[in-house]
Amino acid sequence: MREQIQKLREVMKKYGMDAWVAPTADAHQSEYVSDHDQCRAYLSGFTGSAGTLVVLKDRAALWVDGRYFVQGRKQLEGSGIDLMEMGEKKVPTLLEYLKENLSIGETLGFYAKLFGAGEGEQWEKELHGIQMRTDVDIVDEVWLDRPARSAKKVWRIDAYCGEDTKSKLERVRKEMRENRADVLLACSLSDIAWLTNLRGDDIECNPLFLSYLAIEEERCTLFIQSCAMSEEIANYLKDQGIETAEYDDWNQFVKKLKGRKILLDQKDCDYQTLCDARKDNEFIFVVSPLALMKIVKNDTEIANMRKSHVRDGVYMVKYIKWIKESVKRGEKINEVEASDYLDNLRLKDEIGGLGVELSFDTISGYASNAAIVHYKANRETAAILEPRGLYLFDSGAQYKDGTTDVTRTIALGETSDIEKQDYTLTTIGMLRLLNARFKEGARGYNLDTYARMKMWEYGRDFNHGTGHGVGFCNTVHEGPNSIRLTPNPDPRRDVVIRENMVVSDEPGIYIEGSHGIRVENLVVSVKDEQEGFLHFDSLTIVPLDPEPLNVDIMEERDKQLYNEYQAMVYKTLSPYLDDEEKKWLLNETRAI
Repeated sequence: MREQIQKLREVMKKYGMDAWVAPTADAHQSEYVSDHDQCRAYLSGFTGSAGTLVVLKDRAALWVDGRYFVQGRKQLEGSGIDLMEMGEKKVPTLLEYLKENLSIGETLGFYAKLFGAGEGEQWEKELHGIQMRTDVDIVDEVWLDRPARSAKKVWRIDAYCGEDTKSKLERVRKEMRENRADVLLACSLSDIAWLTNLRGDDIECNPLFLSYLAIEEERCTLFIQSCAMSEEIANYLKDQGIETAEYDDWNQFVKKLKGRKILLDQKDCDYQTLCDARKDNEFIFVVSPLALMKIVKNDTEIANMRKSHVRDGVYMVKYIKWIKESVKRGEKINEVEASDYLDNLRLKDEIGGLGVELSFDTISGYASNAAIVHYKANRETAAILEPRGLYLFDSGAQYKDGTTDVTRTIALGETSDIEKQDYTLTTIGMLRLLNARFKEGARGYNLDTYARMKMWEYGRDFNHGTGHGVGFCNTVHEGPNSIRLTPNPDPRRDVVIRENMVVSDEPGIYIEGSHGIRVENLVVSVKDEQEGFLHFDSLTIVPLDPEPLNVDIMEERDKQLYNEYQAMVYKTLSPYLDDEEKKWLLNETRAI
């Protein structure tokens, strides 16, 4: 059993707790969290970006989704923590587990700021007779060298956004009036960054700053750490009609609200905020208007994202050429050294000078390591890239003029027949979805089978979503728009695909112990020439590897789509390359 779990149990006993729940979350329900909020990772040793840990007096368990089954099995081995593979047969949900293992009169502990409002309310209703202690974060007494809360300087991005904050506020207030709400409480850092046209550096790979926002008819208040604001930012906010208050004063502000109609998104709001606001107020629960506006990009944002993706494509060409030639020469390069090379190309952004940071930690997986969907190599155990088999790299960057996210799987030498089959099936799926034409009013789950149909013919599938929304110099995973096999459990979040929405297209095949393949482009929905229809354009402009293709299983239409895409890549990127790089890219994008 991990020492951290043993120490946690000692603190649980001190507070009279029979169970403690540690999510992967911060006070804003962010998907990715700062070092200060990596409590679940610290306690469990599991480093995936999602998962929830439950610690009881005599056992512990960690819930992960399909992206992390393989990684979870490896990292939890010998830890004394049971792995709960969500959605699998006979695996209880977190709530079912708590019901089975806690008795009436026992106490469940969790920190209310780290739990979603909806989840907290559900536990209240369903855990009958179980006491809940939510006012203290006991991890502070276990994690003695816990990093301090970040408070880095905020910066402006309004020059690239295409709409000022005043205009966005007008649209939000119109939505509030239609809902007959007199105050909107926003806890999502991504939403707040979008509305203010400001960005920050408080969460690695996410250009966000710690804050809350309250919008009323006559005033708008941003709760922010004052040390994170320069005088220029303070004046800018004032000009845009936004007052400021201290970040730590948020909950006192919420407690003072009386007799108000509060517009709130339970998914993005923390349980503590809900508890503070629900006395003497009326709630109107909706999907955040800010989120629904944010996912529909304006023409300026799309134009800028196209520019950033061209530069990103150039860096990817330089990288793929370098890695293939280096491995072929016999150079000993491991997974971390390979990703470092790519990361540096992006961060320099020599063409545009607008690079900010990576949009997530690069996934660099060779051979069987690539079967771990969100594999994270480390310097001590990173595999050497050999001149055979497949290499997967999933990577992206935050530029001031856009966010990128692209995955390619390439052959480093000879590949097996089954690797060729799986690579070809995945490539076909990506291209078919990229070239989908669909009627206005379609939702993500209406399109998912474009990516899976060919795989199903061969008994293949993948255990993750096909596509997620992507922000504009914002979070790389943006919602609620997505492409998934089944409808969202919350039908309000199954939004209609509208013009100028950006989403990923990323089918994959993962064979544990053998290989992993994913091919990912970002796409934008645009008006089709046929009235009443939309189709996708590719934002991602990166060559597909022809070497591991098995053209015998490709239909003529699939070959046509492949050749059209490769020709577009060469035409778009070749002006930015030197003669040697052009020659290499011409061969890489050759017709099949």
